[in-house]
Amino acid sequence: MPGERVLVVDDNDAFRSLMATHLQRRSYTLETARDGLDALQIVRTAQEPFAVMVTDLMMPNMSGLELIREVRKLDEHVQVVVITAAATLETAISAMRAEGAYDYLLKPLEVIGELSVAVERAAAHRRLKLEREELQNKLANEAIRLQTLLAHTGDAILAADAKESLSVVNPAAARLLEREPNALVGHKASEVLPPYLATLLLNWQTVGSKRPTTIEVPWSDSSVQMVSLTTIGQSGGEDGWVMVLRDVTHLKRLDSLRMHLLTEAAGKIRFPLAQAIIALAELNDVPEAKVGRTGDLIQKLVRLWDRIWQWMEGLLALVQIEAGGNVRLTEVDLAVLLDETGKGLATGPVHDKGLKLEIKALPDIPMVRADPDLLRQLLNGLVIRAASRSQPGGAIQMNVHGHDHQVWIDVSDQGPAVAEADLPHIFEKTFVDTGSSHDGTGLELALVKAIIERLGGQVWVGSQGPVGSTITVCLPTAAAS
Repeated sequence: MPGERVLVVDDNDAFRSLMATHLQRRSYTLETARDGLDALQIVRTAQEPFAVMVTDLMMPNMSGLELIREVRKLDEHVQVVVITAAATLETAISAMRAEGAYDYLLKPLEVIGELSVAVERAAAHRRLKLEREELQNKLANEAIRLQTLLAHTGDAILAADAKESLSVVNPAAARLLEREPNALVGHKASEVLPPYLATLLLNWQTVGSKRPTTIEVPWSDSSVQMVSLTTIGQSGGEDGWVMVLRDVTHLKRLDSLRMHLLTEAAGKIRFPLAQAIIALAELNDVPEAKVGRTGDLIQKLVRLWDRIWQWMEGLLALVQIEAGGNVRLTEVDLAVLLDETGKGLATGPVHDKGLKLEIKALPDIPMVRADPDLLRQLLNGLVIRAASRSQPGGAIQMNVHGHDHQVWIDVSDQGPAVAEADLPHIFEKTFVDTGSSHDGTGLELALVKAIIERLGGQVWVGSQGPVGSTITVCLPTAAAS
């Protein structure tokens, strides 16, 4: 590169001058020395390092080999081009092997351009080495910072490679799992993780399509861990994953307190709201009130108050479920429950919109251990949510099958696909589905999430196409429970 510093060392004044003049014309910054001692002094006192040193091997006072050794002690990055006669070719090759000289040229040079070509290649090699060392230093510093962060963060962090072997287990994760790090790193995640986390990981890979996701996990000490899962790129195009667990027990308590206050307020207006709905219904039966603008207004008020009532009932149900009320766990035959669900939808949005509910259940579906009432409420919530997203005359599909000691229930609609930005928030109480009509309360998926967590299962947003959405719930079989 023009402007880089080059030191030319040769005891032949004419040849040294020739080389210096040629390199100066190539825009290099030149200094010259008549022997090794002179060159060594120049290197010691130089304000800036030399990129390349061009040196003869056979010189008085100090040979070229000795000069190379001494200069390398002062600057390990300087690249050396050796100028040698044919008689000392073996010495030049030895200098390249033992002393790290970059290249050699034979005297006399047949074409002086050989010199500038060799110098440029040597300078480019030095630049690459410096850049590589700089990158290595940056990587080393980043690794130290990352290790410090992992060691001192309160979140439990686990990472695995594309072969599912754990590669990172920080101290917080080792404490949470009550295992030594060396008992986890290098082992298959499915073999050393607690069963619930192993199942969560499998379902995320299978049903969750490895999309970044966050899910709450009840822990053994009555705490709640927020588990975040995402893929990380690996060499060769395969993906590993990283799992972060954060204790959110205190946040859940605050949320519970907030919901308690909201429930108290809802409870206080429940009776007056019921009276208002009854009064509107009575008013709607008056013949004079059924016509004209008054009739339209009454109809709108009836629908509005009814919607508020449904939302309030959903909120109260959600609070009751999250509060951990009585759960009656028993073995449930899903085939019977699915038949009841289909027959129970004779009224409501499925009937009103003329929707068709298609239930496909493989034979011999295993029994699940669950609360029948909660499971029935979960299925109804999934169907109502799908109905609110469907156009009149459309179809809702429910597929049920067993896999890996679990029963999977998929409920799909033909409405618009859920926006990618909405996926992380779809199970929140405040989520507003832009693809949904006003047939439901908007709390259906929050209720589904609360119920499935009470039953020890998981809920996922299934693979998305250009239209429609699929919600999948996974329940452990009775045998697995």
